[in-house]
Amino acid sequence: MGGDLPRCIRRIMKRLTTLTLGLTSLTVAAVATAAAPGQVDASGKTLASSQLATDVLNKIVDYTRTSAGCATVDAVRMEVLPRSYVPRQPAVPATDRGGHFERWSVDACGARQQFQVGLWPSARGGSDFAVTPLSGRVTVTAAASAAAPAPQVSRASGPVAAWHGRYVWEESLGRTGGSSPSEGVASFVTYTLSLGPGQGATGCTLNASAFQTNTRMQCTATPTGSSLVIKFYKFGPDDVRGRHTMGERLLTLTRDASGVVTQLEGLQPASDSTPRRGRLFVKRS
Repeated sequence: MGGDLPRCIRRIMKRLTTLTLGLTSLTVAAVATAAAPGQVDASGKTLASSQLATDVLNKIVDYTRTSAGCATVDAVRMEVLPRSYVPRQPAVPATDRGGHFERWSVDACGARQQFQVGLWPSARGGSDFAVTPLSGRVTVTAAASAAAPAPQVSRASGPVAAWHGRYVWEESLGRTGGSSPSEGVASFVTYTLSLGPGQGATGCTLNASAFQTNTRMQCTATPTGSSLVIKFYKFGPDDVRGRHTMGERLLTLTRDASGVVTQLEGLQPASDSTPRRGRLFVKRS
């Protein structure tokens, strides 16, 4: 079996996809040293990317293996906790670092165990996380208790830097005013997506400006293959319209041989005639 182990490892290291309510029975990697892939019933909602969710699950499996002597995870349910949540100590202050907390309930080793998962943007790009056990159904050893809250760097952190820069989309609204359409003033809504250091705690901002329009949003950026998923985090201090919710997918950027293709999702164009997919955002710097 020793000669086949690398092949087994490659088979089980499948990425846990981003989950929404009702999604079940996903094949994920339980731990890199397992002999065969495991079936994990996954449900609930997480704001983690597929790679980051896999990293968190692997950390939990490491904990159950150390504390209970097994590495079998049968089911996991994820829940995004509100900003008012008071974390169980010891915990990394994820909220103060521009992140949030989630509660993961895991059926493992014949018992149910709850974990507090703190997720926050990394200064190096991507995200860091910390896992803290919440319930005592699985015996906690001294070594595991000390190691559990330690932050881990997601393996997804690298590709984010490749997207750093300023992306601009000028949505044309046609001409207004004048005695005829040709004499009217051309109107635009200018959207600016900025990624990288200096863009707040999450390293991602999305602004929209036009006549009597000035919307500012903090966002998060998650690389997925050749694409980058932009999710809403919060509005700027002067924009309290509340049209979006935390974790909502706003748009996806995908690179191809000719440039960047935009797929609009939660971000609604100002004009009904604007296509929801195309070469909208262009990198300017």
